[in-house]
Amino acid sequence: MTWGKLAGISAIACTAFGLVACSPTESGVIGLSVDESGRTIVVLQDCGGDIDQLKLWDRMQTSTSKDDVVLTEWYNTRSPKGIVQFPLVEGAGRWKSEQRVPDLDAGRSYSLTGRNKNGSSNAAGLDFTPELVKSLQPGQILKTKILPKVNSTEVVTLDEFTPRNCD
Repeated sequence: MTWGKLAGISAIACTAFGLVACSPTESGVIGLSVDESGRTIVVLQDCGGDIDQLKLWDRMQTSTSKDDVVLTEWYNTRSPKGIVQFPLVEGAGRWKSEQRVPDLDAGRSYSLTGRNKNGSSNAAGLDFTPELVKSLQPGQILKTKILPKVNSTEVVTLDEFTPRNCD
């Protein structure tokens, strides 16, 4: 079998079966923390420096829409490798929202997702409520805990959030 035929068969299998191995690689993790003054801080683990887009979603469907709503987006075409932290509302450096970050309603659920604009890689996102974030102490990071068939959240330290090979 030639390489061309093999690539074609692989592409068809990925399309037909939606195989996980065919989807973008997961190259980062998103967490939230708070600083000493109580501001919400985005903590992005981006060891490859390839996550250049973040989105904040309202996960509560409205009566007119069954879709989640993007509240704001951040773009950074020169995302640095390593752990990046910035205030959710104000942003920092190249991580600044192009729209005003809305106040988060205590009765709603939100999600923070990240990816590379060309779709080649994703960051493990985080579903959260403002109450979860308010319960954090400075130095604690709320992140997704990925379990078989179920995702939940967990609180970790910055050392636990940072892989050894991610400077």
